[in-house]
Amino acid sequence: MNTHQSNEVNHISDIIQVMNSGIDFYEKAQQNVKDPAVAALFQRMIDARKVTVERLQPFAVNEQGEREDGSSFAVEARRAYTALITKFSSNNDDTYIKELEEVEDKTLEEIKDAMKKPQPTDCEAVLAKALLTMQSCHAEMSRMKKQ
Repeated sequence: MNTHQSNEVNHISDIIQVMNSGIDFYEKAQQNVKDPAVAALFQRMIDARKVTVERLQPFAVNEQGEREDGSSFAVEARRAYTALITKFSSNNDDTYIKELEEVEDKTLEEIKDAMKKPQPTDCEAVLAKALLTMQSCHAEMSRMKKQ
């Protein structure tokens, strides 16, 4: 972590965009899975992302002057790809789990990128909490993938 005394934040809007896309992806996937345990897992991922987005929003306002409500093209492209392959897949739940684990990877990558940049101390604390939350989500998704 960098300790930076300025109020300037970096890369927070990008994290929120990835998280917003992930929320949307999880919500759509949740409607299509058959296993209630998988649907419950997806809901936990949605809830964790929503809480993290709200914690990061004040820093997005600092970064760009307004709330970040957009989404990431990379995650949107993955969602479109997943929608296509699930049409041809015999086990959609497994397909969603595999693809959503990749979304978790992208989220972790974005948070780690932001933590390498100069950030105000309070933003660093929120990023550290976000990293722990998303690492936990990733671990849970990985466990589900192995089952």
